[in-house]
Amino acid sequence: MKAELIINNTRVELGHKELNEISYALDDCKKAKDIFHELAQSPSTETRSYIASQKNLRRKTVKLLLSDSQIEVMRTIITRDKFISQMGKEDIDRFINTGDPEILIGLVKNMVDLTEEYGVCEKDWLCEKLYQQTDPLVRYELADNDEIPEFILKKLIADPDINVSQAAQDTLDLIEDVNFDDDDDVPI
Repeated sequence: MKAELIINNTRVELGHKELNEISYALDDCKKAKDIFHELAQSPSTETRSYIASQKNLRRKTVKLLLSDSQIEVMRTIITRDKFISQMGKEDIDRFINTGDPEILIGLVKNMVDLTEEYGVCEKDWLCEKLYQQTDPLVRYELADNDEIPEFILKKLIADPDINVSQAAQDTLDLIEDVNFDDDDDVPI
């Protein structure tokens, strides 16, 4: 990436360090959208990751960053509604295939947005994919989430990790208690 700073016709060439510092120095405002787009094309993962955290991005910048394959950028993307709303099922599959626990936990925590709010994918499909992960922390987050379908929770009760199985049982008990409390409103 070729970049230079021009002040009163005096030029200085900028490298990745300076561009990264500039990305941090810019206010997250509408007038910075074009600069953010240029910085999103930086070879520096740190710069692209920081740009992904900004609110004022052009649609083409979101699309560009959404296809980024660097883990740090993907970790930022999975926490942002602006990106989640633009994802497709193939993006979710690509994120899952990284096997990165932080990304996978981000998918669990944003399950409602992905499956209900934006309809990126089906909840059952996503839960099945996450249920199969080898990292117990991912399965624990899944088991500890009351938005998970009961059939997945029942599978997680048999998980070899005691913390996962206990969290699944606790979540299932909570769901059953809530459903039982709802029955109190129905006359007998």
